[in-house]
Amino acid sequence: MSSTGATGSTALSRRESPTTKRERMLSMIGGLLGILMFVFGFLRWLSVGEGNGQRKFSGFAFSMPTTAIVGLSLAAGLIALLGATDRRRGRGVPSAIPAGLALTSLLLAIAVYIGKGEISPDLGSQVGVEIGLVLGIITAAAQTVVLGMCLASRHDDDYDDDDIRTRSGSVSRQRAESR
Repeated sequence: MSSTGATGSTALSRRESPTTKRERMLSMIGGLLGILMFVFGFLRWLSVGEGNGQRKFSGFAFSMPTTAIVGLSLAAGLIALLGATDRRRGRGVPSAIPAGLALTSLLLAIAVYIGKGEISPDLGSQVGVEIGLVLGIITAAAQTVVLGMCLASRHDDDYDDDDIRTRSGSVSRQRAESR
């Protein structure tokens, strides 16, 4: 019985279109980038002050906006990864949710970078950028591009492009005939 299950999953992967395989691969890459962002959260993202009095904060520091950047990127990656591993018929198709979360993470990272001097009225220009924020921006940008590509290649396995043209053509004829 277990051999039937293995054969069924092999047959399923053989029946997948190249577009579906590409979508799954891009979703998995987006998921790995989300996990990478989680690891980058342990690096130093921002610093305050100079010299011996300098304090550095990681991406997970309390009351820092960087936690949202890491969390949104991780959520986007996990949603994409779990969608890619769902092999049931009609499931695992990429959605706009992971791409939207990744883009939100990227925009927040850019906003923190641009507005780092305005984090606190007392600190102002003493706030500096550390390697974590730079890697976070790069990772969020890569994740947004990958999940955007996945969303752009969205394909419904129930019918192909020729079938869509046939359906839309027949619908147009039906509308013309009903008038």
